[in-house]
Amino acid sequence: MSSKPSFASLSERACTLVGAIIPSCMEGLRLVELGQERPLKLHERITLLYNSPLCMHCNCKREKFDKERAKLREIDRQRRASGAD
Repeated sequence: MSSKPSFASLSERACTLVGAIIPSCMEGLRLVELGQERPLKLHERITLLYNSPLCMHCNCKREKFDKERAKLREIDRQRRASGAD
């Protein structure tokens, strides 16, 4: 057994950085579902805002994402309407 500490390779670090900047489809879908349960925080809204156009070519969860995003928009409209009353 080696006593040397294990360090992340440059490619692992790069993938981690890219994953933090460009969220995966699963992260986008998680944020949409979370937004249906509670209002999203500003950083979550920003993440969701730029995830949508970046994920246009990814078909893995697109249909479900679009349906859930439509639900989220409707919930947001209702929240704003009830807050204005």
